[in-house]
Amino acid sequence: MMELVTGGSGSGKSAYAESVICGKHRLLCETTENAPLYYIADMVPYGRETEKKIEAHRKMRAGKGFATLEWYVDLPGKISAPDSPELKGSCVLLECVSNLTANEMYEPGGAQNTGGDTPESVIKGVRMLKDQCAHLVVVTNDVFRESVPDSEEMTAYKGNLGMINRALAEMADQVTEVVFGVPVCIKSGSDMADGTGKQMKFITGGAYQGKLEYAKKLYPGAEWTDGAGCSLQEILSCGAVDHFHLFVRRWLQEGKTPQELIRAILDKNRDLIIVCDEIGCGLVPTDAFEREYRESVGRICTQLVEYADEVYRVTCGIGGRLR
Repeated sequence: MMELVTGGSGSGKSAYAESVICGKHRLLCETTENAPLYYIADMVPYGRETEKKIEAHRKMRAGKGFATLEWYVDLPGKISAPDSPELKGSCVLLECVSNLTANEMYEPGGAQNTGGDTPESVIKGVRMLKDQCAHLVVVTNDVFRESVPDSEEMTAYKGNLGMINRALAEMADQVTEVVFGVPVCIKSGSDMADGTGKQMKFITGGAYQGKLEYAKKLYPGAEWTDGAGCSLQEILSCGAVDHFHLFVRRWLQEGKTPQELIRAILDKNRDLIIVCDEIGCGLVPTDAFEREYRESVGRICTQLVEYADEVYRVTCGIGGRLR
């Protein structure tokens, strides 16, 4: 999943972006061992002013588990280099596109000085990151709202950055603008089309609340299977599954892991409609398996809901949309 974060100078976009990627990383580490967390830094240290900014960012991310990659130009080349770290399945924060664009235009090793194209290089690099990372957050700058006339050089820079921002926003699953510390979602997963016009749907609530009846009203043409007795292959090929929590119980009883199930569904059937009992409340079970089961249902559903464009909770037959 990719999120593009934009905003003006000093808007709080960096803090927001760090909170997002760290949150994604924590969730991922609950089901995947040792998922890497990378910070791609691309501000070239020029003089005391930039050094102070770099130091401030280092302090902000200190102790959060980031491994820093100082990649100033040629993102595609850095990613594909033999000594590049393993990015597959990782969480990455790239900060920021405005610096990277300037570097590609003006640094000796940048695209503009080596016969390449600045927007093409930046966009290709971010696309490569998105294809490999489990979660990617990219920070850019809004430098387009000012009255002072631009120089010829600044006009060229803004033209390149604007082109890059538009391409990244189209590529991203979510776009957030941070205004004085307030994140404003300007594009979410529900706005995205994956080529089919479909994404995962999720309906939850307590037992006996009428979830299935509500789901069938929402999605009248869906082909249903029942998690109480169906196979994994049925879940991966059907349109909708009821009693998903009961399938998870059987899955765990067979000695399989939550991450195996998550990966199978995301690889094979991201358009799935899931109806699942909400079982994480109430007293903690005394039986060890029951504790593992209820926690695993929560972890699995939390991961899958990341990819859902519609999420509903049903109480007494009344559905409320959460997303």
